[in-house]
Amino acid sequence: MKKFIKYIFAVVVLINMTSCFKNFDELRENPNYPSTVEPESLFANVLYTNTGSFYGAQGQYFNLTGAGLWGQQFAKIQYIDEDWYQYRASVMDEKWKRMYSGISGTSNLAGLYDLELAIAEVRNRKAAYESDGNSQGVADAEALEGAMLVAKVYFFSVTTDVWGDIPYSEAFQTIDLGFDQTNFQPTYDAQKEIYDNFFEVLEEANTLLSNNGSIAAGSDIIYRGNTSRWRMLANSLAARLYTRISKVDATKSREGLGKLFTDKGTYPMFSGNEDDAELIYLGSQPYMQPIYYNAYIDNRNDFAISATLIELLKENNDKRLYVYAQPTQASMTKPDDAADDWKASPEYVGQENGVPASEAPGFTAVSMIGNLYREQPAGKSFWMTYSELKFIEAEAALNGIAGVSGTVESLVNEGIEASFTKQYADVEAYSAPIIPVDGDVVSDPFTDAAIVINNLDWSKNGGKERVIAEQKYLSNFTNGPEVFAELRRTGWPAISEIRGGTVYQGKGLPNRFPYPFSEQTTNSANWSAASQGINDTMYGKKVWFAENSEVNYK
Repeated sequence: MKKFIKYIFAVVVLINMTSCFKNFDELRENPNYPSTVEPESLFANVLYTNTGSFYGAQGQYFNLTGAGLWGQQFAKIQYIDEDWYQYRASVMDEKWKRMYSGISGTSNLAGLYDLELAIAEVRNRKAAYESDGNSQGVADAEALEGAMLVAKVYFFSVTTDVWGDIPYSEAFQTIDLGFDQTNFQPTYDAQKEIYDNFFEVLEEANTLLSNNGSIAAGSDIIYRGNTSRWRMLANSLAARLYTRISKVDATKSREGLGKLFTDKGTYPMFSGNEDDAELIYLGSQPYMQPIYYNAYIDNRNDFAISATLIELLKENNDKRLYVYAQPTQASMTKPDDAADDWKASPEYVGQENGVPASEAPGFTAVSMIGNLYREQPAGKSFWMTYSELKFIEAEAALNGIAGVSGTVESLVNEGIEASFTKQYADVEAYSAPIIPVDGDVVSDPFTDAAIVINNLDWSKNGGKERVIAEQKYLSNFTNGPEVFAELRRTGWPAISEIRGGTVYQGKGLPNRFPYPFSEQTTNSANWSAASQGINDTMYGKKVWFAENSEVNYK
């Protein structure tokens, strides 16, 4: 941990070398910007701040008040506007700006533009090594480039999955990147075309990461310089994205997944929980787990666990309930008039999403987010996990994809076991308390996973596809961007209709995040073209990968 503390402080010192712009229209030539910059420092900053933009405070709670909330893993218990889909325009604007260009000033948070600068600089380095005949230098540069390309696809995939068509191919045409002039009005690429490029970039990354190069551990807060795991992530992420397009481009999805699964020598993927792509926070301000940060640094008490999640866990006597949620405060607090022999009787109660304001619960009546997440400053944020990959394989088996090893049922079982193993190991590592209800006992991960496995109802409405989607949803707890994407693609789990609010009541789950107001004013023509068919900023035209899908409601 001391190594990471030293590394983060080094990044803070080096951050002033990065080019972070508050607005897209500030991507202009900067006379104070150095002609060269260490790509390692840019990469480190991007990994931290862009992960924070998805999961943490840097992105105005992209996860808590956006994707994870709308995916009904969390629910709001005060300031309920976002749970009614009544977003704050300024907040959505900030999410967009931070993803693309970061934010300068005292915070110096990087954006995707900084990653593009880093990629350009490492390619310049590689060219110099090639000119000098330095083969190991070339391999090392290629490894770093490969990791950067994987990160680029990951960050852009989350961005396009919530917004749909976005600036991509023209997004970073600036003088600093070698263009004759800066393009202040980039076109919006169709999501299908963006996905097509993702697959090409991940193929390139897999090749670059296979040449025995090395990455400095201090520049890599995801895998600490482990190139083989970056390569596994490249191909596991490709499997996720090929699965994402399965309902709109079945042929490409089938061919891509078949390629990956039939040749794991060329395309290695995650083989255990140790391969998970995750960011471990230092635990000191401001580098804290974002749910903890929200509760204890921002002093917010806005979020409970969604009833959708709680009900799904209880359906199969799933003891991850005690990891994902905390008992209600009311059930754990001794009443003033209680007898001397009173003892707590833990209860777990989820909050219905988007209730009318008059029905907003008291803080003590519903379950807060689990101790492992809300009470641990040095917790984690996840990009992708081994358990998710097992559910991807299960869906591939259901669809008859070549090369998949195992049946739908066996792969679902493996995914559940991997999730339990990971959650229980983290509970032990963080000494996070587990408080079962009276009469229940938490055992080892395989015993408790077996209870869920034995309780699965494969015959219920939606069949095997529903079971896979629901168990993937549970394994992806706190990964709101992935949950929101898969909910729109698969339609499962069934979620609650929003009963409160005055604007979007009865319209159902939004199809997307709304485009920011700033794009209407600074990039009007391209924004207007991309917005054709969108109604009420979030409805009407769906994002491409969900065009043929419908969300199910309770």
